[in-house]
Amino acid sequence: MPVKTIEKVRSIPVDAAKVVAILGTLLIHASAAGGFAGAAGSFGWTAALFWNTLVRCAVPVFFLCSGALLLPPEKQVTTKVVWTKYILRILIALLFWAAAYAGWSLVQTKLRTGIVEMVAIKQALRNLLLFQHKSHLYYLHIILLVYAMLPITRLFVEKADAKLMRYALVLWFVLSSLLPMLRAFKPLSALTGIPAQYAINLTWGAVGYGLLGYVLSKEAGKYRPRVFALVYLAGFAVTFGGTLMLSLRAGTLVQTLLQGNSPGVCLQAAGIYGFCVSAFSRREKWPVVETISKASFCIYLVHLFFLDFLVERGIAAGIYPPVWMVPVLVAVMFAAGFAVWLVLRRIPVVNQYLI
Repeated sequence: MPVKTIEKVRSIPVDAAKVVAILGTLLIHASAAGGFAGAAGSFGWTAALFWNTLVRCAVPVFFLCSGALLLPPEKQVTTKVVWTKYILRILIALLFWAAAYAGWSLVQTKLRTGIVEMVAIKQALRNLLLFQHKSHLYYLHIILLVYAMLPITRLFVEKADAKLMRYALVLWFVLSSLLPMLRAFKPLSALTGIPAQYAINLTWGAVGYGLLGYVLSKEAGKYRPRVFALVYLAGFAVTFGGTLMLSLRAGTLVQTLLQGNSPGVCLQAAGIYGFCVSAFSRREKWPVVETISKASFCIYLVHLFFLDFLVERGIAAGIYPPVWMVPVLVAVMFAAGFAVWLVLRRIPVVNQYLI
């Protein structure tokens, strides 16, 4: 997750994975902002799809990091700490930044029209209270549930032997990844009744990602990095290649394989995080990566301010060729978000609860 690492001794694999994940988040949003305006299969459209799927697993990787940091039995995490520290911190950040985005939208309306209707203000307040927030803040909505489940998942990790853990992960993959994907196609698309409800959605599936992160932290070091590079490449092939094929057939972007719990995305996430564990577990220091990791939560929270600002002024993928505009937008969002972090991290209370 893009939340500050609480451990006194930092985990370099986790830090490295978080760096990849925050860059992936920026890639997804930069390519989605106008990148698919062209015809499906055109060069620009395909370039946008490439960038969009390169690290499509960004949010799942954050969940893997959460599990790696918070599920080890040796870490002391009581139910009281979960609610008074972890959940409270995320809830404060969520409401603050949701209000900031809503407020900025009202300011933009004022600048464009010269007025802000009271009905718009009331609707903004209603959206804030009903958790209808800026789209990317869905990650914080999910992590609240993941944290609330921590006492239960930690107990499971403590008591489960290797066989039971494998069974849990296989069942999780089948119900949260394979089944939701297969239900989009025949014959399972005709499935109704109770069996149609067997699938686990992404929100609850995030708990399984945490378990996978814990297991990979323990086991990935036994394998060479290239094993996980191949896992990632297989996942990318499914995500990019499968989406391209389905979209060409439909004549428009088909998002079935782009979901955070789809099989290709799951393989990408496991490949990236497993590679980081396998390649970097013996590394004691990596200052640049550690610094970016610390800034990742802030960058995640604020980057859409800058993307929206640029898109409103016609600086977007689609307006310019996505093949080079997407990386440019990522660089701008990253630099701007990092600069915000450099400022906010020096402000007491703000650096503890908001970034």
